[in-house]
Amino acid sequence: MTVGILILAYLFFSIVSLLAFSTEIKTLLRSSVILGVIILIFHGGWLVERGLQAGHWPFTNTYETLVLMGFLVMAIYFLTFQRYRTVVIGGFAGVMVSAVLALTSLVSPEIEPLVPALKSNWLLFHVVSAFIGYSSFALASASALVYLGASFLPPAFLRKGKDSKQIPLFLERVDWLTYRLVAVGFAFLTLGISAGSVWANASWGRYWNWDPKETWAFITWLVYAVCLHLRSNGRSHSRPAAFLTLVGFATVMFTYFGVNVWLASLHAYGQL
Repeated sequence: MTVGILILAYLFFSIVSLLAFSTEIKTLLRSSVILGVIILIFHGGWLVERGLQAGHWPFTNTYETLVLMGFLVMAIYFLTFQRYRTVVIGGFAGVMVSAVLALTSLVSPEIEPLVPALKSNWLLFHVVSAFIGYSSFALASASALVYLGASFLPPAFLRKGKDSKQIPLFLERVDWLTYRLVAVGFAFLTLGISAGSVWANASWGRYWNWDPKETWAFITWLVYAVCLHLRSNGRSHSRPAAFLTLVGFATVMFTYFGVNVWLASLHAYGQL
């Protein structure tokens, strides 16, 4: 019930944000920010309540981590909003978070006791680091979609009654935000993989075993490493980098959700 309310709330937030972008009405912009913050507080409160009910961190199965990912995407959006003021990305992010939360309908919402392997302090470091990375990549993909839409169809996409010279400035700001989000996500993904390797050695006696989850995490890491390399070679304002950002997020979702559903993995604790 709570997740359903969150889905509807984020969709409404998305509509208000896109209207605020297209009309530039300040009241709508303020309403978007206030609404988003209220939803985020409610969302965070649900996570805290879930954790208190379970008696452990509320991110030990797919259901909980989907909800956590949605929360982190919006939290990161608001952290960037104060500086970049890209309310249109909030609109895309709202739709994306709603889609992520909708995936909870495919998995069990039941609270289950922790298996012994999850009773470790590494759980917090590994999961939180990885999901900050995933969430940064999610927001980067929303930013990349905005960049691609604006670069392919600037008159239609940015019909704001202003001088067309502002379009390149808008593209530059969105492109730079995408880069920053990918860079932050890459750093946290690297930290998450490293923490996971140490935890794996403590639990299973080896750092790496090419388990499906590990393999796809490495593939995801490689995709974003290539993305950052493209930008470091002077092609930061390029559609290929934006497309690769979207490909990267597709690998993120398969690494996180697809592997849990379709592949046998040592990491599938209480996933379905």
